[in-house]
Amino acid sequence: MNNGINEFINMHGEKKYVEIVILKYNFDKIFHYCIPQDLKDRISLGSRVTIPFRGKVTIGCVVGFLAKSDVKNLKNIVQIIDKKPLLTPQVIRLTKCISNYYLCSWEKILNYAIPKTRKAWLKKFDITDISSPNSPQLPKDDKSSDNEIKFSEEEEKERPHLKNIENIINNKKFKTVLIRGNDFNSRMKIYLSCIRKTLKEGRQAIILAPTESHLSELAGLLEKEFKDNMVVFDEKIDQKAKYQKWIKIRNSQVNIALGMRSSIFVPFNRLGLIIVEREYSSLYKEERSPRYNAREVALKRAELENIPLILSSETPSMESYWNVQENNFLEAELNTGGERENLLKKTIINMTQEKSKKKIISYELQQAISRSLKNKKQVVLFLNKRGFSSFMICSQCGHIPKCPDCNTSLSYHLDIQKRAQLICHNCGKRAKVTDVCAKCGSKEIRPLGMGTQKLESEIRKMFTRAEIKRLDRDSLIKDDDYRQILEEFNQGNTDILIGTQMVLKGVDFNNVDLIGIISADTLLNLPDYRSEEKTFQLLSEVISSFREISFPKEVIIQTFNPEDHCIVALKEQDYNYFYQKEIELRKELDYPPFTHIIKIVILGEEKEAVKQRAEYLISYLESLRKDEESAEFKLLGAVDMVLWKSRNNFKVQFLIKVKDLERFNKVFKKKYDKMLSKHFDQKNRLTIDVDPVRMI
Repeated sequence: MNNGINEFINMHGEKKYVEIVILKYNFDKIFHYCIPQDLKDRISLGSRVTIPFRGKVTIGCVVGFLAKSDVKNLKNIVQIIDKKPLLTPQVIRLTKCISNYYLCSWEKILNYAIPKTRKAWLKKFDITDISSPNSPQLPKDDKSSDNEIKFSEEEEKERPHLKNIENIINNKKFKTVLIRGNDFNSRMKIYLSCIRKTLKEGRQAIILAPTESHLSELAGLLEKEFKDNMVVFDEKIDQKAKYQKWIKIRNSQVNIALGMRSSIFVPFNRLGLIIVEREYSSLYKEERSPRYNAREVALKRAELENIPLILSSETPSMESYWNVQENNFLEAELNTGGERENLLKKTIINMTQEKSKKKIISYELQQAISRSLKNKKQVVLFLNKRGFSSFMICSQCGHIPKCPDCNTSLSYHLDIQKRAQLICHNCGKRAKVTDVCAKCGSKEIRPLGMGTQKLESEIRKMFTRAEIKRLDRDSLIKDDDYRQILEEFNQGNTDILIGTQMVLKGVDFNNVDLIGIISADTLLNLPDYRSEEKTFQLLSEVISSFREISFPKEVIIQTFNPEDHCIVALKEQDYNYFYQKEIELRKELDYPPFTHIIKIVILGEEKEAVKQRAEYLISYLESLRKDEESAEFKLLGAVDMVLWKSRNNFKVQFLIKVKDLERFNKVFKKKYDKMLSKHFDQKNRLTIDVDPVRMI
């Protein structure tokens, strides 16, 4: 579809035919319809319309206009549903880009972007005439006539990178700046300055946050100044309220939208700025179709609408920081001074030197917990407990068997006969489980896997008088349990809190003087090429839970691999060291950002049916190599195919590595619909995930 031509016809030419994506069927196809004379002045790009299709009346979305059509015997549109489209032409164009990039149908992404509506709401919350946009509402206390962002000379002297942000916002062109650092207050000051400038220019802003807790924090700070000029799309919002806020945006009644990943699609027609807080978060990735990453969509939308984009992070994603190194993004570093670091002690415990057989809690951590309790301070013990397969580890030297081709840990499996084997979930390579460590010859090699429940049991034996609570999904039985556990801890009634990532949301760390990270290896050795990056980001977030440090505090990290570059970087809080080591590995093994990965999963109830479809899919992918228009790619997992049971289904997974994703996708989609309808159904499902954040 030629967007430039279509938009020209929309504004100046005669509208004879429309291109329509049908919203009720999962077709990756555009249909042509005629426009009745009485609808020509009312129809626009993004309009939802009712149309006749296969003997029924269904709903479609207008995605383009044509002066001519080669299709014969075209039918007329029946009626227009919305007074004004719920999506702007810019967002329509964005959804097409997403459809192509993430290998999902245009229908899927349009249905995702358009808010759910009911007929009654269409009349109650009507879209007014927005041909003459309202003037933006400016902050009431701002009497300045100066339209430029200005940081003080002192600020720019301390942080020269601020000048880059100033220039980017003032130029009003597409450019991405990555703010890196742990100084939250300085980040907020920059956000506020950039938003004020954007509003003064008569333009609008989108701010994205990865979680409900981060969203609430940002909303609380922004509402002080922009309360009547912003809408917040939080987790609790119902469909009716979401639609009502959507209409406010479409009517230009507000100029700031704050929300999580789906808020990137809000229909501002004078968008001037996008801010993505904590851009590294995996929660920006939608795990259901369409499997887009909101950070990447924000980047594309900023490019399409020629506006500035601000990404911020304490520990940037490898992709974002690589773009800084390649001069595609500008960097601004904002870190707190040395006073904070002087009060925060970080200790690495080498668990291979611990004498206790269980090796769960080191002697040093046990002593530190005792000191905290004696000083009437609270303790948080962090252990990531996720449903991934265990891996083998030597408790003498810390060696972990890894795949020689993929450099990811081999997963420990038991087959139907309870025989143990090691499997690489990337390429399918298998290895025998040995009783002897391949590195040091020790016989103390075993699967590592301990959850928070086992940890709680051990801690209760050690500290019989302490008030101990556990916070994870298994501990939440009643709806009110989460709030109650947090409340008791925050009021000082709990001495030791044991938990997973949930402890990072809502826990008050003011009276905490010790965080114990029980096993960094649980994270480091997930069968995922991103395991080092995820560990560094997550544990950095755990450490930064000590936002305000007015008295000495300590973080103790237990690991069997103290020399790992991730652990060394954590102790020194040195992101640059971590990045340099990690990017060398990525380049050597041809992982992102040097290539794209596509994860393909087949899931079905019957093992043989899944295997047959997997073989057909392999054949389909191999046939693409013969197409001259296709890009070169590597297919992993096809030679030594691994089928494993996931709950009540059998599952098989392949990975595709490809550098030129656009060329590959174009060829892949040629016969994709036909292949999908012929070989896959509700019982045997096929999912495709481009740039996945989870490898299994």
